[in-house]
Amino acid sequence: MSQSSLVSPPDHSVGEDARRSTRIERSVPLIVFGQNRLGEPFVERTVSTSLNLHGCRYPSRHDYGVGSWVTLQVVGLNVEPKPPAVRARVRSVHTSQSSRELQQVGVELENPGNVWGIVTPPQDWMNPRTTNTPVAQFATAVAPALDPPPATVNLDEPPENAEHRMPEVATFPSPSPGASKPQAPKPAEAPKLQRVVITPDAIIAAMQGKLQQAAEKAVQEAVTKHVDDAVREALSSIDDVRNSSVREIEELFPTRAEALRLSSKAESSAEIASQWKEEMEKYRGQAEEMAQRLEKQAAELRRELAKSQEFVERMTREMEPQINARLSEAVARATSEFEGATARTAHRRYELMLENTQAVTQEALMKIDARSAEVQALVQSAVNSALAAFQRQTDLHVNAVLSETQERAVSALSSLDAESRAAVEARRVAVEAEVARAAERSTDQFRKGMKAFLYSCLVAAVSAVDEHSKSTLDGLVKDNGKTVFEGDKESSTQDDAGIIPNTDIDPITH
Repeated sequence: MSQSSLVSPPDHSVGEDARRSTRIERSVPLIVFGQNRLGEPFVERTVSTSLNLHGCRYPSRHDYGVGSWVTLQVVGLNVEPKPPAVRARVRSVHTSQSSRELQQVGVELENPGNVWGIVTPPQDWMNPRTTNTPVAQFATAVAPALDPPPATVNLDEPPENAEHRMPEVATFPSPSPGASKPQAPKPAEAPKLQRVVITPDAIIAAMQGKLQQAAEKAVQEAVTKHVDDAVREALSSIDDVRNSSVREIEELFPTRAEALRLSSKAESSAEIASQWKEEMEKYRGQAEEMAQRLEKQAAELRRELAKSQEFVERMTREMEPQINARLSEAVARATSEFEGATARTAHRRYELMLENTQAVTQEALMKIDARSAEVQALVQSAVNSALAAFQRQTDLHVNAVLSETQERAVSALSSLDAESRAAVEARRVAVEAEVARAAERSTDQFRKGMKAFLYSCLVAAVSAVDEHSKSTLDGLVKDNGKTVFEGDKESSTQDDAGIIPNTDIDPITH
């Protein structure tokens, strides 16, 4: 996406060039508060893909409307003070062709500034023309956290103002040491001021401040106990989420989980443990500081109570007839105000504790989600590389097997061809010999058959001629007293002797 498509010129900008700044590819955890096109509010945890002085770009699964406003909260930065929540306007929404990929949302900050926690920003981010406004806004947002107003008790003011000052006294976490130091000399000066101007309202105001401090101490103890329980519950829930994520990853990738489990689990556990250890050390330091401050306040309270008791006893003895009625009324009013202030203080402390716990839990869940995404990406890349190596090895093995099989087939076909040729040649020689022998036998049999056939034909012809001659001679008589048949017979015998050869002579064999 081009730089111009990420952010449109803001309404307060002096020109298009005024909002152009160097873009950085950086992953910054964000919590986004906004509304979709249907007007439904949503809260989303995401990570930026790129950012500059005037806006950022991040993936989202919600349906944004171009021109709508969102609130961005940067989390997970180890900087002090924490960046405040900033408003931004949606300038571009780029949807992906794949339904599995998230859409890319580009937003423009209402007041440009380095709210991303970049320690060494680019040179053009330091332009005074573009950084005066965000620096002023950031300083204004951070000022209450750095310099909280000190909680003081003015004995000259009426009791009604003590209820209005109650939220300043009951702020949690406790004010900084610099803010709590001015409180010590104030109550100590109260008896001196009271000795000059002695009024029942001043006595009630002094008692009201001490009662508020005692109530704050009791509420601090209860809230501390509740915070410890909530932190333990958050830790257990975070451990459960982490364990469930690890189990899901191990179920999805059983072949690689055993190899990656030790390294990834050790790194993630060490990182999370170090982060939680730092946070617990910070909270422990705050708790110890709060305990020391409460002990000092309790000691001062005991001293002031002792002084107040002495003063009240003396004033009671001196002004008992005049102040009995007003004192009873003031005590009843102070008691009711103290109960109401205590209830309001406990409620405010409880709400603040819930907000802090929820923020810490959301930040921890976001870190776990980011770590789970990193582990999933590492596992996916390892599985892809293993599959690619396995595919290459399989291809090499298949090619080797195919070449070996081809060589074996060629050699087998060659040997089979040679054997077939030898067998065919031997069969041809045998068939030729058999045919020659069969031809010789057939020739001999044919000769013998022809010889017998010709001999039988000759014998039949001779016998036929003999019979014909006999029949002819019987009917004929010659002149010399012989019949014609006898004369013919003698002549035919002589002729036959010259015509018919010896039957023993085989004309075929000769």
